[in-house]
Amino acid sequence: MSNRDGNRAPLALALVAIVIVAFAVASALELASHRTKVQQWTSDQAAVAERAVQEAVDAVVADVEAVTAFIEETDPTPEQFVSFTNRIEGFDGAVGIGYLTAVSASEIEQYIATQKELHGDWYHLFEFVQGSTTAPVDLSSRDMYYPIGAFAVGAVLQSVVEAVPAFGQLGIGLDAGYDPIWGEDLAAVIAHDGPLLSHFITLEFELVTLERVFFVLVPVRSEDGSERRMVMAMMHEPLLISKMSTEALQRIDWEVVPPGGTPSRVESPHTLISPIELPGTTWSLAVAPTDDALADLEGLPWWTTSAAVATLAAFAALALWLFVDRRNEHRRVRQFRQLADDKDRFLASVSHELRTPLTVVSGLAYELHDKPANFAAEEQRSLLAMLLEQTNELTGIVEDLLIAARSDIGKVAIHYEEVDLGAEVRSAMETSGVNGPIAGKPATAHADAQRVRQILRNLLTNAKRYGGPEIRIELAEGTGWAEIVVADNGDGVPRPKRESIFEPYHSAHSPSTDVGSVGLGLFISRNLAVAMGGELEYVRDGAWSRFRLRLRAATGSPVEDAPHGADQKASTSSVSNVA
Repeated sequence: MSNRDGNRAPLALALVAIVIVAFAVASALELASHRTKVQQWTSDQAAVAERAVQEAVDAVVADVEAVTAFIEETDPTPEQFVSFTNRIEGFDGAVGIGYLTAVSASEIEQYIATQKELHGDWYHLFEFVQGSTTAPVDLSSRDMYYPIGAFAVGAVLQSVVEAVPAFGQLGIGLDAGYDPIWGEDLAAVIAHDGPLLSHFITLEFELVTLERVFFVLVPVRSEDGSERRMVMAMMHEPLLISKMSTEALQRIDWEVVPPGGTPSRVESPHTLISPIELPGTTWSLAVAPTDDALADLEGLPWWTTSAAVATLAAFAALALWLFVDRRNEHRRVRQFRQLADDKDRFLASVSHELRTPLTVVSGLAYELHDKPANFAAEEQRSLLAMLLEQTNELTGIVEDLLIAARSDIGKVAIHYEEVDLGAEVRSAMETSGVNGPIAGKPATAHADAQRVRQILRNLLTNAKRYGGPEIRIELAEGTGWAEIVVADNGDGVPRPKRESIFEPYHSAHSPSTDVGSVGLGLFISRNLAVAMGGELEYVRDGAWSRFRLRLRAATGSPVEDAPHGADQKASTSSVSNVA
């Protein structure tokens, strides 16, 4: 036997060992890759479902806030309430919208007597006891009751309403707090200054059973605090992602989990649970792939792929190149996905910012046009004032977006003149609905009056939205400079975020307290201040948050000496992607 023949056995064994090792390594990698693929796919689907839930809740909150504003201004009859509510475009996304009053046990009998005088002897306080059966409420059973004043029924409950005579008077008289779980939620919203979401319960009627029903609640503010009212939108969990495609819904199992709960429907080793920040609360979303989706993700059996990899082990260089290229492709995909997510967040924020004032303007305009005789002259003036306020808010939002669409804010045209800062402050406070004292001596700046008004509107709106209950304005003037300080006694901005609040699309506040803010106001305001040769800064002074706008005084250097255009040193981050 020759040496060549003698070497064949070790060589064959070596090749067999290489194939076995390559097969084992390829098998392990394929199994790990499959798990990673399933995790990534589930994460992508969860992100889509999460956006659908947030957009659905934001839309309902915007509708409820518009109805709340209507009630605060008009104190409508039940018929006017239903007429206004049925005009809201997003109303189809709720089972129904109603308003109710919190009444203590010591006041409930007097409240019922008053309602009988208004509506007739048929009025009584009732609750659901079993299916469609109703019964009078035991007036000695609780400390607080929540009678509904009016209820606009959505399409989901239309058949139920026809079968339940107690709903014949627009739902008037139903005690919304008859269920102990909802009773706790209704009590919580009275002490809360913003929207809240309730827990889930099941409603059983003769014709239909609605599982996982919850409220979106917004308090109705009154000047003297004598009335404790709120507007509620009744929601059904399947409505939260009803706008997702049928194909997408067939490929995932999903479930919304309120605080303190655990998933009850979604049971899979691939379940992904992630938090969702919603108004006044944090929910969780459980998502898992269906069996059909897992079968599609599985593809070929793992051993087929492993055998192919082992057979092609000699082409290691090509495999290495493919690995590097695949990693680069993943990086590009992640970058594109991030850009798409940024665009979606921006569009959702702008849509929410525009939706509430547009809904109020549309609803009030229809009411004034179609039924002017229903409102007294004083009410009409109040509604027109509200229309003007909402129109001014829309104008300000559009003005900010037009400025942000410029690729270089530092080159925005500046038209200098003598500007009475006190007059501009009073005008801006009137249009933004902000009240507060104005301190200091008169000050006149060498600036652009339109840009000064735009900055003041953003600062006052920011203080009204995020600041404390007290807002005050301070004017000052020194050698060569004049300034305005907008101060409030709110919690303030954490120190690490005091500069980042001037960046585009950034907010120092939690999404649960700031639904849909665009995040451009402070970014635009600082750049406009610098474009006029001034500055805008934030400081925390004891219990007060202070935004200080400093401009050149009217007695300062002439316009030729003012920095402008391309000479500006402002941080003009490009926002050309807004256009």
